[in-house]
Amino acid sequence: MSPAACPARSSRRDRGARFPPAPAKYLARRLAWGFLIITAIGVLAADVYYACAMSSRLRERTDQQIVQSHRFRMEALRAGRSWLPERDESASVVTDGRGAVRLSTGDTSLLGSLPTSAALLRERDGVEQPLPVPGRAARAVVDRLPDGGYLMTARSTASDDTTVRTLVGIETATGIPLILGLALGALWSSRRTLASMCEISADARRIAEGSEEPSERVPVTTQPLLELRSAADTYNYLLRRIEEAGLRRRQEENRLCELVDAASHELRTPLTTIAGYTQLALIRGLDDPRRLDEAMGQVQKETRRLNSLVEDMLLLARLKHGGVLELCQVDLAQVCLQAVNRAQSPGTPRSLRCVVESFPHWVEGDRRRLEQAIDSLLSNVLAHTPAEASAQVRLGLDGDRHVIDVIDDGPGVAETVRDRIFEPFFRASSSPSADPDLPPRPGRGLGLSVAAAVVTAHGGSIGLEPSERGAWFRVSLPAAAGHRPDAAPPMTLP
Repeated sequence: MSPAACPARSSRRDRGARFPPAPAKYLARRLAWGFLIITAIGVLAADVYYACAMSSRLRERTDQQIVQSHRFRMEALRAGRSWLPERDESASVVTDGRGAVRLSTGDTSLLGSLPTSAALLRERDGVEQPLPVPGRAARAVVDRLPDGGYLMTARSTASDDTTVRTLVGIETATGIPLILGLALGALWSSRRTLASMCEISADARRIAEGSEEPSERVPVTTQPLLELRSAADTYNYLLRRIEEAGLRRRQEENRLCELVDAASHELRTPLTTIAGYTQLALIRGLDDPRRLDEAMGQVQKETRRLNSLVEDMLLLARLKHGGVLELCQVDLAQVCLQAVNRAQSPGTPRSLRCVVESFPHWVEGDRRRLEQAIDSLLSNVLAHTPAEASAQVRLGLDGDRHVIDVIDDGPGVAETVRDRIFEPFFRASSSPSADPDLPPRPGRGLGLSVAAAVVTAHGGSIGLEPSERGAWFRVSLPAAAGHRPDAAPPMTLP
């Protein structure tokens, strides 16, 4: 077995450990148990409510019948009419003040053990609502007679209790099968739903285990439920983000390799020159003072080139990580005018102009870095346009932001490299030279990168605008607080 196969197999085991199979059965049982408990509570509460409501309604009906019979007999006794025999299921007794029975009718067993105590009769006298009879399934009401005796009327509640018990039995006989049926239906439905979810998870796990940058997607059209389709879409979105992250990582790795290669090439050329002259000096090949002066001048030139390259790379790194700028009030009109004056070479047919459309143009920033950014844009124009080409720096307004346009009528920038024009050490291979008779001047490929980093650090933006001819770079910077530009006619500064 080759050693290379062991890590791959171990990696697969690790992936399998990271993606354990989904416990569908356990989750289905938990859902079924939860549904069973909720359903049982709901059915039990409904049964209790209906039983209590039935019992209360029957008790109200019985109390109404007791009160009606009691009032009829009370009026008959007070009017001196004869005692009528009972025609309903109630019972009545008339007692003296001590509770001894003087007259009774109906089933007197409903009233419990007689004679009734005088204390109990006095306690229940005047209570209009019938009360339970101790030791009997009955309810009774008591009123005092004019002669000091008491009339007690009672009615049995046995039939009401039987009705309630029958209702409870019916509810129990129908509720238990209902609960079990609903629980089985919930278990079947949850297992069926979770089976589709497990299929989605298995597809996503299989895709994730296939490669670090999955390109396959979870099927969505086969999922019947909206929630499952949403879950599949979420998995696909996650897989797409993983794939995009892998692509960005590869692009960043490629750009890093290109950056290291370009930086190594730029550093190697001056270092090779310095090392060559150093070796000549060591072997005493520069004894001639004239040759020594030329060699030292070349070494000094390459040293300045190295210093400039290293400073630009350090500036890019510091600005990218939030490097501190020396902030102050800066007049952009003055910065642009001085940049044009520095770039204008005497004795060349090139025309460079600075056009200012309004005054003043104050921003809060680092003057030295802003000058470096404008110089870089103009150096790009000088390096990549013919000597007879014209260019201008136009300073204007776009709302509350200052806009610097650097426009030339040269050959422009190819569409294939417009997206990478601000990358460090990027140089377009087809860029024309300022003079077709001279070899191309590729530069270091850091000028536009430094300009973009400086503008971004000042809260601005830089971009390459579309144009019919030449290149059009636009820089946008926020205005300084407290300075509002006034509209003015364009002014061309010499």
